[in-house]
Amino acid sequence: MSTPTITAGLSASLTGQFATQGRQALAGLRAWAGYVNDRGGLDVGGVAHPVAIVHLDDGSLADGAGRATERLIAEHGVDLLFGPYSAGLTTAAAGAAAAHGKLLWNHGGAGDAVYALGLGNVIGILTTADRYLVDLPLLARQANPEANTLAIVRIDTGAFARMVARGVATAAHRLGFTTALELRYRPTQANFGEIARAIGQREPDLLVAVGRIRHDIALAQALAGLQPRPRIGIAAVVATPIAEFADALGDAADGFIGPSQWEPAVSVAQPDFGPAADAALARLQDEASASGLAVDYPMAQAFAAGLVAERCIREAATLDDGALRAAAGALDFTTFYGRFRIDETGRQVGRSIALIQRKQGGKVAIWPPEVADGELQWPF
Repeated sequence: MSTPTITAGLSASLTGQFATQGRQALAGLRAWAGYVNDRGGLDVGGVAHPVAIVHLDDGSLADGAGRATERLIAEHGVDLLFGPYSAGLTTAAAGAAAAHGKLLWNHGGAGDAVYALGLGNVIGILTTADRYLVDLPLLARQANPEANTLAIVRIDTGAFARMVARGVATAAHRLGFTTALELRYRPTQANFGEIARAIGQREPDLLVAVGRIRHDIALAQALAGLQPRPRIGIAAVVATPIAEFADALGDAADGFIGPSQWEPAVSVAQPDFGPAADAALARLQDEASASGLAVDYPMAQAFAAGLVAERCIREAATLDDGALRAAAGALDFTTFYGRFRIDETGRQVGRSIALIQRKQGGKVAIWPPEVADGELQWPF
């Protein structure tokens, strides 16, 4: 007799501004389901069940994520619920899930607002945005002991950019940096040529830029086009690690730095749970190829979220959300993606972010030191 199928539901941005990341997240969750099914199914209390993925397009909108989450629970009756990409969409999905007493496995929302709400139903997989660039000032100071000026350029909407900027500014000021430029822009009014020239005039030791992906790319293109090229120590643009950034800038991408939740070079080679790093990457590559996508961090995060949920199910021996939440709070282990450990709010506290720099058409991990496979190019 066959055992019942376990359904994993995902609110995925297949259209709108997060479509690339949404498609990658869906591919990552499918890679996890394939991994589970190839091994005989998901073990729940000693009984193996096949896993199937159900997904709905949220249109890259918070309201859409809320509605998709409602439908996944009420209409599809999903056993496991995975959140969307983006902090704002994840917060909307978490609220909808909480209304139904459902646990949300958060692989795509780096904001901390969802934890501050105190819903108690969110399990964080990735490092939160306030920790994205906190090590950059130290990296700059190590490269140049006289580095002391900071420039921050960010979009004027959304919590994510505000959190990234606040985190790096706090760390920089603690080391004695002064803010030479702090500029916020509205996406409909931004002139990135003017913004780039304002940055170039100040030649900061450390530049941090964070907006939507298209804004990050536009600003990086404007910076790369400045002649003569200004002497900026570190130019950190949050979108730097993703494939879209390299595709848009080409050779001009070299020198830019960005935070990455995951890179193959910083995977855990032999984790406590799940496939080894090379096997996980192979699965991601197969799924990416089938979907016509590049392997990027949203894909790895979703795969890791599946593994974390699987490990918690093993521990709890049930699909009951309360038991899974208790298991998640007690566990401390690694997957290929890194360490998993959450605090009482569900926020991920076990892992740190990697910093990468674009060099000669590729990416080099430059931080943290224990995983670095290259040195910082200074100045930018």
